[in-house]
Amino acid sequence: MEELKYIIEDSTIAELLGEQNFTNKESAVLELVKNAFDAGATRLDIIFKDNELIIRDDGKGMNYKGFKRDWMHIGKSNKKYVLKDRNRKSRVLAGSKGVGRFALSRLGTTVQLQSQERKFLNKSIFWSTDWSKSIIEEREFLRFYGTYIKISGLRDKWNKVSIDKLLKYLSRTYNDNLMSIYITFEGVVKYVNRYFDVPIIGHNCSSKINIKFNSNKCELTCEVDSDEFKDEAREYCDTDLHTYKKNIDCIKELESNKELDLTRGELEEVLKTLGNFKAEFYFSLKESSSNDVEKFLYKKRVLTDRYESGIVLYRNSFSISSYDGTKDWLGLGKRSRKSPAAASHPTGAWRVRENQLAGKVEIDKRANFMLKDLSNRQGLDENIYYSVFIEIIELGIARFERNRQSIIRKINKKNNEIKQEKKVVDSVIKNPSLIRNLSKQETNKFISEIIDYKKENIQYKKEIHTTEERYKYDIRILNVLATSGLKATAIAHEMHNDRNSIGENYNKIIKALKKYEIWDFVNEKERTKYAYANIPALLDKNKRINSKLVSFMETMLAEVEKSNFFAGNHNILGLLEDRKTVWERDYTWLEIELNVLPEISYILPEDSVKVIFDNLILNSLQHNDDSNRLSVHIDVELIDGLLEFSYKDDGKGLDSKYVDEPFRILEVHETSRINGHGLGMWIVNNTVTMSGGRILEIRGNEGFNIKFNLGGEFNG
Repeated sequence: MEELKYIIEDSTIAELLGEQNFTNKESAVLELVKNAFDAGATRLDIIFKDNELIIRDDGKGMNYKGFKRDWMHIGKSNKKYVLKDRNRKSRVLAGSKGVGRFALSRLGTTVQLQSQERKFLNKSIFWSTDWSKSIIEEREFLRFYGTYIKISGLRDKWNKVSIDKLLKYLSRTYNDNLMSIYITFEGVVKYVNRYFDVPIIGHNCSSKINIKFNSNKCELTCEVDSDEFKDEAREYCDTDLHTYKKNIDCIKELESNKELDLTRGELEEVLKTLGNFKAEFYFSLKESSSNDVEKFLYKKRVLTDRYESGIVLYRNSFSISSYDGTKDWLGLGKRSRKSPAAASHPTGAWRVRENQLAGKVEIDKRANFMLKDLSNRQGLDENIYYSVFIEIIELGIARFERNRQSIIRKINKKNNEIKQEKKVVDSVIKNPSLIRNLSKQETNKFISEIIDYKKENIQYKKEIHTTEERYKYDIRILNVLATSGLKATAIAHEMHNDRNSIGENYNKIIKALKKYEIWDFVNEKERTKYAYANIPALLDKNKRINSKLVSFMETMLAEVEKSNFFAGNHNILGLLEDRKTVWERDYTWLEIELNVLPEISYILPEDSVKVIFDNLILNSLQHNDDSNRLSVHIDVELIDGLLEFSYKDDGKGLDSKYVDEPFRILEVHETSRINGHGLGMWIVNNTVTMSGGRILEIRGNEGFNIKFNLGGEFNG
C-alpha cells in the first residue's frame, strides 16, 4: 500500500487563495496587518513607493526552520488564543487558518520577504516568489527585528483617493491600540486612528447605546446616554432625558419568537452556549430642519463630526470580513421598512433607520466560538446561534427605540396645543378700514402675524405630508386585515343562500334514518363505542359546527353594513349588549358582565365600539384558551364629556415579559403567542387614538385590565 498526497501547483494555490479569495485590495492589506499583529508587532508601516508596496513590522520575526515548517505549510496554523508581546501586554490572535499569507498574491505578482527573529545569534532569512516558484536562503543578521515584505508588480492602481479609502477602511476594521499603523504615500505619512476610539456625545452622536449580554444569566443589559434634547423638554417629560437602563430576560423575550422555532429548553441552551458579548451604538439624525429643532426641542440641528452610519462586527481586535460596516447585516433597513412610522406617530412603532446608526459589536474568538467563519472567510455561518445573536442585538436596539419614541411623543403634545390669542389680522379681516388707524405697535404685530401665517402655511403643508405618511403606514397594516375580511365576507355571501340547508340538515338526516328504520340500529351500544363510528355523536358534532358557521355568516354580513361606519347617537349599553350576545353565543365558556347606566348615549360610529371590544374579547379568549370558564367585566362612565371604559378579565393576565412594561402590548406586531400577528391591541390603540381618546392604564398581574376613554374627535 502506498499513501498518496495531493500535489497542487504554487500558481494555482496563489490564484485560489489569493487573487480569488479577497474581494478587494483593502481586505488583502488588512490580512497582512493581522499577520503583523499576531507576530507581536507594536509598529507597522505600510509604504507605497514606485509601484511597490512595502509592509514592515517590528514583530517577533521568523527563522529558517520555522519559516519552512509554518509559513510554507498551507492550512496549518500554530497560533494560540492569546500572545504576550514584548511589552508584556496580552493580545488575542486574529489568524487561525494559515491562508492569510496569500493576500500577498492578491496584491502583487512578485514578493520578497526578509525576516529576523529576536534572538541575537540567529541569522535572517530571505524568501522570494513569483507564485510559480519560491526560493529561501539564510543571510547575515539584519539591522532590525521583525519582517520586511516588498510586493512588486502591483495588481491595482494606488492613488491619493484609494489611499484615503484604505486609511478609512483600516480605521474602521482595526479595533485596538497595541499596534500603531502608519501609511506612507508620496512621502506623506498618515497615522491610522481607530474610528470609534473615544466617542463624544453631542459631537459624534446624540445618543450612545451600550448593550451587554450575559450568557450565564441569559440576560441583556441596555444602557442609553443621550444629549439629544434641550433642557426645556423636561417641562413635557416625566422621564429622564439623558439616561435609561433596562435589564432584559432574553428567554422571556425570545421564547415566542416564531423566526427561531425553538422550545424554551432549546433556546436556553443556545443562549448559554452563545457566550458573552457587547455592543456600542451611536445614534444621530443626519440633519434636522429648523422647524423640527423647534418642534421636538433638539439641541443641535447638525453634529460637528457625526459618525457615519454602519455597524462593524469585531472579533477581538479586527472586524470580520463582510461585517465592516458597509453592509446592513443587522437588517435595520428591513426593520424600518416593515414599521416606517415616524417617532412622533401616536400608535405606530418607530424603528431606527440604517443611516441613523453607527457602532460596533464585539465578540470573542473563544467565548463566542459558535459564531463560525464561512470557509471562504467572507462572513459567518448563519446558523441558529447567529440567528439568536441577531435577535438579542435587536432587543437592545428596540429598547432604545421605545425610550426615544416615548420622549418624542410627550414633547410632540405641545405642538398640538392651540394657543387662543386675539390677533390684529383677524380684526383687519373683519374691518379692513382699521388698517389705516393702527398704531406702530399694532402695525409691527400685524406684520409679525402675517409672517407667522406664512410660516404656518408652510408648516401646514408639511403636516399634511406627515399625516399622509402616517396614514399610509396605518393603511398598509389595515389593508392586510381588510383583504382577509373581504375574502371571508365574500364566502359568507356565497354561503348565505345555503344557510337554511346548513341549519336544517341535522334534523333532515335523522328523520331520513328513522324513516328507513336505521336510527335505532346506529344508536345501539355496540355501534357507538368508537368515536370515529358513532354516527349520532358525529351528527351532533356536525350540528354544532354548522351552528357556528351560520353565526359566522350572520356576523360577517352584519358588521360590514355601510351604516356602521358613520357617527350617530347610540345607546352605549345597547351596543355592548349586542357584543355580549354575539360572543356568549359563540363561546359558551365566556361570561360578560356589563355595568353601564342605560341612559348613557353618545355620538360615535358603531364600528369603533365593535372593533375595540371584539379585539379585546378575542385577545382575552386567545390568551386563556385552556380555561374552562372566563369572565369579562366592562364598566362605562361619562367623565368630562368623554366615555371612559374599564375592561378586565379574570384570566392569566399579561405574559411575564409585559408585566413591567404593559404599554408595550400596544405596539404593532408585539405578541407573546407563537402564531400571533400582534395587531389586535395595536388596532385597539389606533381606534382609541383616532377618536381623540387615549389608553389610560394597563395592568396584567391579576387578569388583564385596561382603562381608556373615547370621544374627543367624535363630538368635536
